[in-house]
Parts: sequence; structure tokens; C-alpha cells
Amino acid sequence: MSGTEHVDCLVCTASPMLQSKRYAGLLVCDSCGFITADMHITEEEAEKLYGKDYFHGQEYSDYTRDKTIIQKNFSHRLKTLGRFIKDSHSNLLEIGCAYGFFLDLSKDLFKSVKGIDISADAVEYAVNVLKVNATAGDFTETEATAYDICCMWDTIEHLREPDRFIEKISAEISTGGLLAITTSDIGSFNARIRGKKWRQIHPPTHLHYFSVKTLKRLLDRCGFDTIHISHPANIINVETALYTILCLKRGKTELYERLTKIIRKIKIIPMNVPVNFFDTMYIIARKN
Repeated sequence: MSGTEHVDCLVCTASPMLQSKRYAGLLVCDSCGFITADMHITEEEAEKLYGKDYFHGQEYSDYTRDKTIIQKNFSHRLKTLGRFIKDSHSNLLEIGCAYGFFLDLSKDLFKSVKGIDISADAVEYAVNVLKVNATAGDFTETEATAYDICCMWDTIEHLREPDRFIEKISAEISTGGLLAITTSDIGSFNARIRGKKWRQIHPPTHLHYFSVKTLKRLLDRCGFDTIHISHPANIINVETALYTILCLKRGKTELYERLTKIIRKIKIIPMNVPVNFFDTMYIIARKN
């Protein structure tokens, strides 16, 4: 994973990325303000990043354990998306489908529902356990298919070349088709206050840091009109939150294990709680 010597901004395409004075290890576009990690990873490196350990012990303590919570969050996103869905929207594609929880939730709501993810382990679970239509691979290398809704839930920040994904979606999705994206908002108040300590800055898994302004600009360049912007809350599992704070950020595994045992025993603290730092954006765009 080597740093980049020179790279043009993938959002405005006209300006080279410069070393950020505020965020060590990140590059910023002097023209549009887009921010990205100063590194390049290969497809093989990306595949290794998102193996089974990523979902069980690295980025997440136990992704499958949190299925119910994750699907509750998906349900809220789907409800918002539903405000813009018409009868002509019947074929849904999810890019970054992981273990297939969203596909499982929405499979009976549309004529066809399919997903793709770079993690072979996650897709195997989606196909064999949840019995949903999912494929392992790189979306940019797949043949064009018909769809009129595309969802990318907390995915675009992980992609090696997110502009190529948006361009391919634009070329394939039907006119009037919907593109729904959630990702962290580096232009949010919390991100600006936290600076380099913002919890969402952790390359190489998070490579790109969009703001509402830069994501809208990329979508506009690729032929999409933004029709919805919000910063929704997420339901989180208290154990998962403690795992992120204590284990991933501070390496205090023993303290995490002691606290979770206490929480499970006394049952005073609700295990699942809604949290909103207003730094996760939800954008829905329509293909023009």
C-alpha cells in the first residue's frame, strides 16, 4: 500500500490532490475540497482486507450477531427511499451487500433484488444462509445488467475508485433510476470539531472522505440530480460501540470484556440505542 506521488481529484478531475495540513496521511483537493487517503491499494490487497476477520474481530466484533440491529437501520433507510420509489422502480442492485442483510430485508419488495461484494466469505453467507441473490467480485468488472434502483450503504468510502463505480452505475441504470448512498460526512460539525481524531478516519478500510458538497458534485458530473439529503440516526449495539472505542481505538480488550460482562449481568443499560452525531449523510439521487 504505497502513497501516491501525484493524483488528480476524482471529484472535479481538474486539480491535483495535495497533502492535507489538517489531516496527516490524507490528501485534499485545493479546488473542490475532496479528501482522500494518501495511499493506493491493489485489488488483491482489498480482497484480503475484507475477509472473515474484518467482520469478526477487526472492524466489527461480530457482524452476524448484529443482524437484527443492522436490519432495523436498513429498514429506516428503505422507508426514506420509499418516498421516491415509483411503479417503474422494480429491479434493485446493492453494491457492497456484505452478508446480505439488506437483500434479505428487501427481497420480497421488488421484482428482482441482487447484490455484489468483494468479500467472498460474506457473499457465501448471503447465498447459502439467507438464500439471496449475491455475487462476489468487483462491480466495475462485471457485465452490465438491468436495474432502476442502486444502493450503496456505507460502501463508497471503502472503494478503490468510487468515481468508476458511479460512472458505471450512471451508464447502466435506467433514466429516472434512483441511487441511494450513505457515507460519513467529513463536512459535518462533528467531523470538523474532531479533526484528525474523528472516528471515521481510518485508512486503509476508509479511503475516501466525502462531504455533502463533494458527493453531490461527483453525482452531478455523472448525470445524477440529488433529490434527498439527510443525516439520520443509527441504532447501535452497546457492546459493539464499546468494542470500537476500547479495542479498536485503545487496545483495551480486558476492560472491554469486563464491562460487557457487567452490562449483560445488570441489564440496566439498553443494549440497542439510537445515536446521531449528524456526521453520516444519506443522499438519494435520480438519473437524469
